[in-house]
Order: sequence, then C-alpha cells, then structure tokens
Amino acid sequence: MDSSAKRKHPPTNKTNDRHIKKSRGGNAGRWQTPHHKAKLESLGSKGLEVGDMGIWTTCVKGKERQALEELENICKEYGEKLYGIEREGSAASDDDGDDDIESAIQREVESMKPTVKSKDATFQPMRMELDCLLFIRTKPPVDPVKLVQQICKDAKGITDKQQRRSRFINRFTPVTLTAKANETGVEEVARKVLGGHFQLVGDEGEQPTTTESDACSYAIRPSFRAHNTLKRDDVIKKVASLIASCHKVNLTSPDKVILIDIFQTFCGMSVVDGEWEALKRYNLHEIYLSALKASKDPKEMSKEETAQPVAGPEA
Repeated sequence: MDSSAKRKHPPTNKTNDRHIKKSRGGNAGRWQTPHHKAKLESLGSKGLEVGDMGIWTTCVKGKERQALEELENICKEYGEKLYGIEREGSAASDDDGDDDIESAIQREVESMKPTVKSKDATFQPMRMELDCLLFIRTKPPVDPVKLVQQICKDAKGITDKQQRRSRFINRFTPVTLTAKANETGVEEVARKVLGGHFQLVGDEGEQPTTTESDACSYAIRPSFRAHNTLKRDDVIKKVASLIASCHKVNLTSPDKVILIDIFQTFCGMSVVDGEWEALKRYNLHEIYLSALKASKDPKEMSKEETAQPVAGPEA
C-alpha cells in the first residue's frame, strides 16, 4: 500500500499531548474544616416534616448562611432566658477577620468535641430551597409564638446598633404545628391550633364556652411560597368556617391574628396577639429602625436605611 494513502496524524505538541486529569467533583477547590462539614451535614440531614413546630425566617438575599447563624444564636439565647435551656454552644461565625489564629484554632478544637445530635437538639436550623428563606425547628418546652414575641418586644428597646442581635434577619413567622398542604391537612392543623384560642364549630358534645360579648376578634393572614395547589381565598374560607360565629372578623385591629404559612407541600399555622401589627409583623429589622427613629434625628435615619442591604422578597 502506498504510504501516501495512510492517514496522517497532525503534528503533536508534547505539552498538549499530556492527558488532562479530570476533576472528580468535590467542593470546587474550597477548603472545608471539619466544623464546616459537620454544619453542612446537620443542615441537610433532615428536612421539614409533618408535625414540626418552629420559626420561618426571611433574610437579606445572599446572606442566608450568616442569617442562619444569627437565628440559631438568638434562639439559643432566648431558650436559656425563657426556658432555662442550657446552651451547648452557638454556631461559630466564619467572619474571622478580627480574630487571631489562636482563637480560630480554639474554636476548631471545640467544634470537634462531641455535641448533642441534631435530631435531639432543641433548636435545629435548616436552609430552604428558596433564597432569603430559613426555618428553625423547635422542640418543647419552647413555644415558637412566645419566643418570637419576646425577641421582638425586647428589640423595641434597642436604640444602640451595637446591641442589635442581628444584621441580616428580617421577618419571623412562628409555627405552632405543621401538616400537609391540602384541604384535609389545613382543617386538621387548624382544629389543633385554633382550639386553644377560639370556640370551634362541629365539636360534638361540647357546649359553647364563649359569649359574643367577650369573644375575641380575629384576622387571617396567609402566606404562600413555592405552592400553587391551594388558593388563598379557599384557605381563608376554610379556616374561618371552623371558628364559631361568636368570634367576629376584624381586619384593622383584631384581638388575635391567625398566621398561615404554606411552603411547597407543608402548611404551618399559629395564633398570635393583635400586637403583631404594632411589632411590625415580627420584622426584626423594621423594629430596629423604628426604635432608632424614636431616638435619633431624620438625618441619622436616612443613613441607616441606605446602609441596609437589599432584602429579598417576602421580607
């Protein structure tokens, strides 16, 4: 065979002829300490479940990690303050610019010591699949409603920015109980949560215990995230139909506010006092701004508002 008919190979370059080693994945070259790995595993080990109680929290977009640490630290602080729950150790911050190497090593050593398992912890922080959204699961004796109320009431008195407990947290929404986000689940969770605050209809053998003259008024405030099955009006009508007629709807100044938070396939519910509006609907950042406004002149307020990072939706 003519040698000219043979397939000719292009000239090779020795440097280009080497086999390039393919990446096997990993963390994109970012180094992770054992503490970081443990935190990531604990955050992703268990998602939201039916029967959960806790606190939905919105935060500044892009600052979910920092906000989650703030949330966990605040909850542990108030867990000790309100319920005497001893803190096993707060989440270590990764913003170590002002810390020396010795402190960083000490924190790393502490983080490797045995701690309470995530499933047994009183407060279990979780990252959600949506930007700006966090959840922290709580366990008895913690009452999410009372916990959030106390945090917000204390925040009203903070006029010094150095005393603030958070920079990136926006709104809290306490959840007394969680069920499936369908018609059956909404009624189930409503009967369990509302029974302690309202006279309900359809309770066999139970006589009315509340007269119209002293019955509390109410408003229903639903929120939907990543859910398109249930309709807002249908949920409101369903919950309202369970409450006895002696309780009247009051959308401007209700005695009680029924908070309904529907996320994906879960429906959470709680009942809070009417001061929910006065407490900026439990928006911690807005409470801080309001307290600052009461103590400083408008010029200082404008500087404060422009310095705050842009918040995400549903803030």
